[in-house]
Amino acid sequence: MNDFLTAYYDDDAGQQRIGSQAELDELLDRVVGLPRPTWLELVSADELATMNIGLAAAFSSLTLYDDEGSAKYRSAGTFDEPHEATFDYGGVPTCMGKGSAITVKEARAAASEFLATGRRPELVVWELAVD
Repeated sequence: MNDFLTAYYDDDAGQQRIGSQAELDELLDRVVGLPRPTWLELVSADELATMNIGLAAAFSSLTLYDDEGSAKYRSAGTFDEPHEATFDYGGVPTCMGKGSAITVKEARAAASEFLATGRRPELVVWELAVD
């Protein structure tokens, strides 16, 4: 059980505490509405897992760090055609993992599961990221 998430996507907005599905939905809507595709960082209450969600209008991408940062995973892409994007991360353009594009609906569902559990969402297929 995870009580809350700490969210970050913009230096000006600072960190935000997200404790409900309604707050998470509002945050996801706000980030999707930004002028540039943006990485949203969500940290579990116990700080043992961090999930980054690349949010764009047409697709998303996930990166997850767990075991206190010792393991890095990325979403396994669900599109037939590869998608690539650069997402804004606190003012720094950052590329998504190759082949990691998933639907926005899948990313939102993963965020909901992460809010509930604070652990790697099981409804997404993950690949160990080797950078």
